[in-house]
Amino acid sequence: MTALRRFLTEDSGEAAIEFVLVFPILFLVFTASFESSMYMARYVMLDRAVDMVVRDVRLGIIDKPTHQVLKQTICREGMLIGSVPTCMNNMKIWMQPVNTGTFTMAAPPKTCVDKVQDINTSEPPANEFAYGTDNDIMLMRICLKEKPMFPTTAVSLKMPTEADGSYIMQVTSVFVNEPG
Repeated sequence: MTALRRFLTEDSGEAAIEFVLVFPILFLVFTASFESSMYMARYVMLDRAVDMVVRDVRLGIIDKPTHQVLKQTICREGMLIGSVPTCMNNMKIWMQPVNTGTFTMAAPPKTCVDKVQDINTSEPPANEFAYGTDNDIMLMRICLKEKPMFPTTAVSLKMPTEADGSYIMQVTSVFVNEPG
């Protein structure tokens, strides 16, 4: 009984027990805040890159751009996202004119990018990417999938994640095709 009493009254491991109980919670808070900060920075850089590219399209600097040219230019402008080839493989651009008679818009595709399938480098079909004509109001949606740095924190932050663990950043922009 004396050995048991001595064991129960021993206080030499108190700090270690507190550390074991508190450290995982503090580490989760740190990684979650870091992940959310990186997500916000990536989103802001993607949004800025899309704004710059749309401005170039409106001003005619990029005349009648193709799907690949838009993707490459957006990826080059927003380099916080990662390397240009990786960015291009993880991005999907959907662009359609808005019907100005009824202001109805075609629904964008449900998927962002399917990373399981091989990358399709050809131009998307006309129902996903159309440049429109002069004076058309164009709606452009850009979807980019990124892998989180700490995958477990993306779940705890309730970020919009996909089945493969990546999260989605979507940017929408509207512009008018200038005549000429």
